[in-house]
Amino acid sequence: MQEYEQQVKLKFKALSAFYDLFDIPFHLNRRGNPRLALAAKIPNQPLRILDVCIGTANSAITVSQANDQNEIAGIDLSPDMIFLAETKIRKRSIRKISIRQMDAARMSYRDGEFDVVMVSFGLHELDHALMMGVLQEMSRVLKESGRLYIIDYEQETGLIKKIILSIHLKIFEPSHMPQFLQYNWNEILQKVGLQVTSRDRYLFSKLISAVKNSA
Repeated sequence: MQEYEQQVKLKFKALSAFYDLFDIPFHLNRRGNPRLALAAKIPNQPLRILDVCIGTANSAITVSQANDQNEIAGIDLSPDMIFLAETKIRKRSIRKISIRQMDAARMSYRDGEFDVVMVSFGLHELDHALMMGVLQEMSRVLKESGRLYIIDYEQETGLIKKIILSIHLKIFEPSHMPQFLQYNWNEILQKVGLQVTSRDRYLFSKLISAVKNSA
């Protein structure tokens, strides 16, 4: 686990300087932007939200700007990504996002502490076993009947988009991406006590919505 943490920190130390460039296609195509779709799914109510693998806070900022009553706690392993996220949050004078450096596989939060848990482009970084451990933790800290939202890569159908995505995945993403793109999310989330309620396609991505089953 310690070796994995070092690998994550080194990878995102290198990527942090230009990480937000990956969001340019979403800014150019608002209808294809999964972060805007995520913000629209979350009610503007005094909800406690956990953003796992918050990165540079792109999803958290989008949700916070749309829903000023939400209180968002973000966690990430990378101090470089956290530094950029906190800088962006401070420049925008957003008061309801806080960030801690924390391992998503070993969270220090209590059971059922959050109304909503979300993760954006984080799960694909993990091998299957580690991802299941992180999902189990996400389910643990989620209240009964709470909502889970996952944004991550999705296969494209158009030839040009398919080529662009393929090149990006080969250069920047882990070697297990072909397997990740074939995962059965209904089965995976059922194993951690969650039920998929919808799966929507966006540009190079999908947004999976799920609810935590009552005990």
